[in-house]
Amino acid sequence: MNTRQYVVPAVLRGAMFVPRQAPGRREPAQVSSGAFTAAGLPVPAHRAQRNVYQLTGRRGLRWTPGLDAHIGRRGGELLGHGELILVDIDTPAAVDGTPMIDALRWLSDRAVEAGTLPDLSATVSVRTPGHHGSGHLPGWHLWYRADPAHPVRMGPLARCRAVELRTRGTCPGSPGYMVWAEPDQLPVIPRWIAGLAGPPPAPATGTVTGHGGAPTWARLHGIIEFLLTAQRGERNRLLFWASLRVGELVADGDLDAGAAGQALTDAAAKIGLVREDGQRAVAATIRSAFQRMGVAYEPAR
Repeated sequence: MNTRQYVVPAVLRGAMFVPRQAPGRREPAQVSSGAFTAAGLPVPAHRAQRNVYQLTGRRGLRWTPGLDAHIGRRGGELLGHGELILVDIDTPAAVDGTPMIDALRWLSDRAVEAGTLPDLSATVSVRTPGHHGSGHLPGWHLWYRADPAHPVRMGPLARCRAVELRTRGTCPGSPGYMVWAEPDQLPVIPRWIAGLAGPPPAPATGTVTGHGGAPTWARLHGIIEFLLTAQRGERNRLLFWASLRVGELVADGDLDAGAAGQALTDAAAKIGLVREDGQRAVAATIRSAFQRMGVAYEPAR
């Protein structure tokens, strides 16, 4: 008897997904202008916004066998919508390619300090391929349910920036993202991880503009604020990290590439990178990260 296999873990099939345009890139799958017309929606003026993410009002698509097959071929993004949390565990590499820090071991040590033991088999654990050429070796993605009683701050942990909490991420089962453990039920994020993250900040206020509205610009400001904390020796790496995250917003069509690149350049100037490395080097870092997200970028001259 043949049992059909799907790439997305069964426990996550109630989530929402955004299929990607091509494997290895985070650009949302494009759709025709007619798809917006058929849905009774205005056709976005910006070509980059004519994608599944915008067509669904940033909600994504429900899981289907056909969507599962697409994710298996080209990859996709899983949207947590505040109900799911991704613990993204990177392994930054030194110049010679050796790990600078074993972030999974660091996180395991924090679990022991809290009087428990980490159990990767208790949740959806995914082995990630890393980013060749960007200084990150293979790492881990751990998916949990959010705990309404203990909301947490999204973003890198203050005590270890190689561990980041996110509300969206590459869908398990995408090319290169091998599912290592799949439980029958998805557990809530452990209290000891919630304690490391801390509570969420107060809501941002102020006037914002942009295709994606206030949520997008709040995310952009949060990324920039974190980049501004960079210390000597980690500034280039954090600029690349910030450019990847901002590139996701540009790829979704929520930000203009030029405006986003300028915001990153301004932040790089504030932490001294433009003065020390030069405008061209900073622009090259931003361009490389944007290209990894499937976004074309040329800085203003």
